[in-house]
Amino acid sequence: MEIKKVQLTTAKMANTYANGRLDFEPFFKYLESFIENGTSSDDMIPLFALERIKEIEHLNGKLCKHNLNAYKDILQLIYSLSVSLIDTAPKRYWALTTALAEEAFYGTEAFFDLANLQLVEQEIQGKLRTGSLLTNQEKLFYTLIFERLYGFSSNENSSIVYHQLNDKGEIVDYYDLDIDFKFVEIKAKKTLPTLDIGRLSENPSDSLFDWNTVINTVKLEDFELSGFSIVTFRKTSTEHTLRRIQSILLDLPTYNYHLFFADLEKIITPLLKGADTVFSLFPLFQLNGVPFFDYSITNKSILIAEAYTANKTFKINPELAGYLKHPHVIFYTNNATNGLRNTTSIFDERIGRSGVTTYLCIPLIHNHSLSGILEIYSREQDQLDNETMQALSSLVPLLSQLSQDITLEFKKRIDDIIINRFTTIQPSVQWKFNHIAAQYIQELENDSRDAHIKAVVFEEVYPLYGAVDVKDSTIIRNASILKDFSFKVKQLAMLIDELSLDGKHRLIMTFSARVDQITESLDHISFDESMVKIIEFFRKDVQPFLEEARKQFPSKIEVIEHYAKHFFTNRETGEFYRNEFETSLRQINQLIGKELDHFNSFIQGNYPSYFQKFRTDGIEYDIYIGESITPQQPFSYEFINVFRRQQIISMARIALKAYHAKDILPLALETTQLIFINPHSIDISFREDERRFDVEGSLNIRYEIIKKRIDKIRIKRTKERLTQVNKIAIVYLSDEILEDLMLSIKAIYDMGIIEHTIEHLKLEDVQGIAGLKAIRLSVNLNYQDFS
Repeated sequence: MEIKKVQLTTAKMANTYANGRLDFEPFFKYLESFIENGTSSDDMIPLFALERIKEIEHLNGKLCKHNLNAYKDILQLIYSLSVSLIDTAPKRYWALTTALAEEAFYGTEAFFDLANLQLVEQEIQGKLRTGSLLTNQEKLFYTLIFERLYGFSSNENSSIVYHQLNDKGEIVDYYDLDIDFKFVEIKAKKTLPTLDIGRLSENPSDSLFDWNTVINTVKLEDFELSGFSIVTFRKTSTEHTLRRIQSILLDLPTYNYHLFFADLEKIITPLLKGADTVFSLFPLFQLNGVPFFDYSITNKSILIAEAYTANKTFKINPELAGYLKHPHVIFYTNNATNGLRNTTSIFDERIGRSGVTTYLCIPLIHNHSLSGILEIYSREQDQLDNETMQALSSLVPLLSQLSQDITLEFKKRIDDIIINRFTTIQPSVQWKFNHIAAQYIQELENDSRDAHIKAVVFEEVYPLYGAVDVKDSTIIRNASILKDFSFKVKQLAMLIDELSLDGKHRLIMTFSARVDQITESLDHISFDESMVKIIEFFRKDVQPFLEEARKQFPSKIEVIEHYAKHFFTNRETGEFYRNEFETSLRQINQLIGKELDHFNSFIQGNYPSYFQKFRTDGIEYDIYIGESITPQQPFSYEFINVFRRQQIISMARIALKAYHAKDILPLALETTQLIFINPHSIDISFREDERRFDVEGSLNIRYEIIKKRIDKIRIKRTKERLTQVNKIAIVYLSDEILEDLMLSIKAIYDMGIIEHTIEHLKLEDVQGIAGLKAIRLSVNLNYQDFS
């Protein structure tokens, strides 16, 4: 045991309550209560402790950070009472700390050795609306206030999580710092504020409390702490690994597989000993009834990788096929002294050739079927011991579930590709097409003269329309094309100068005059006319000039060819600016498309609906929701409100990502976001000629007309366009939906993703449409909590 000061937190407390006051008073009260309630044989140690503390206080003053050595006997006694008189093993990670475990001042040598390693305290709360962070100590302080002064258990965990880093900054272990507040006393400096627990619990996420509300209601500076805490470090790598795997399971549909397995390997690393130990997990994909292996995933596998050595096409061999039918644990080691025995396996020779010293293969079984293979191996001795194998075995059920989920997601992605790329029939409406097709087959089988394929119609569906447009895309594209032409003209001028060094030539003078003529004429005509003239100029003037120049200036052939490569269609040289624009447009559309895929996943996960999108210089989309599309699931109008709320969030995320992408795009592009809310349901039918759904009936045509005419609509009595960069425009007709819409907007504002300012606007009348209104929201460009 030793007296030593070690800081356990790097977070700076915002108030003067930090560290509290070291004091034996809570310990006195505990000993006195023990004496009052105990028997005479139990009183000796508490009585001795009380008397000894009073003696030391008389000589050295009350306990504080500066006289710890004087109290060393008492600190040792607290340790003995805490861990029992029998278990005095100094290997326990035990210490005494200030009230909120900010600083340790007395403990075991093992504790201080561990605390001096590269331990990083993990935050337990994200950013608050103020932009600040709620530290571990602040959260523990609040927990003590609720429990001690209000008698309300918050169910918050009284521990702090640390992870240990290696020299590469990788996590190699987890430790929980468990805190015992038995000898901590808390007092209010003034009258306790009245708490409305219901209000404190508004909008909680993973906690019982909404901490943004808590910090505005209860002020920590109104309370004071005294005493000390008892803390112990507990190694928790297995528990945290399990939690982290469970968390990435929730995000599985959004992952790229290779990034997913890289992240999974990092998560498993704390359980493995040595940097040389290799973790390999591959799900058992089935494609057309036979196993399918992705080499980029299985390349670390001892069982699978050898099949790819000749080429990258996999042909399953009989031994592996037999193993997959009858999987079993395989353990191999060339170190017979570790007490572990090898299993007998047909793969022993292959494993031995690979150069590994220890190898473990565990089949992952889910619902009595093989879902994947887990392999752990090392080329160093003693890296795969009993402790590691036991930790890994605790993960097997979760990894089995994970492999099963990955295979199901793989199949779903294949189905999605087939549906989205090769047919327009989406899962949400497939049943209807099946039903219509079955009816038609029945009619044919019954020799019905009226046999025909009936129309696929969905009645009373609610449409959601959105459009993300790249601002001024046509102007930017046209400007890029003209800049490319200007670049080519400059190259022509440089070539003319080079050829003119030998004197004036009729060919050069005639062509130079033609270049000046075409350049000047472009300033007075439209872009479309300019394009016609430019194309004709290069075909009818430039090409013949180059051919004649090669004949008349044979000594300048290399110079002519050097410049000629810029004059015709070449995306690397002759169309640099247009290529820059097209690349940026493609990247921004990929960004938009990815976010809309997330939005669509949200919708399909809650109430399967029809989703179709159209590519322009940006993306438009229609969503149709209703019981006629999903009759097997009860429909509630609340689904529409939830989806409209998520639609606004999706648009805000698109605006944010586009804003942050400007700095990394070859050409900075900006987006505008538009939503139209139709006041009532409509009917849609499938058009076989265009292989898509369209509105059904003349009464519903108005919906399509409004969609087509609001993209460039202006605010009434102004020249200002409704759609603006970094804003979301929501167009509507009926005030009936306004109340629900405002509730959604308030909830979104509470997230912090939009600014508080809301513009209510009247819009100009357009052909056939009058009385349109709009709400315009500003996106909070400082919002950070999104991926």
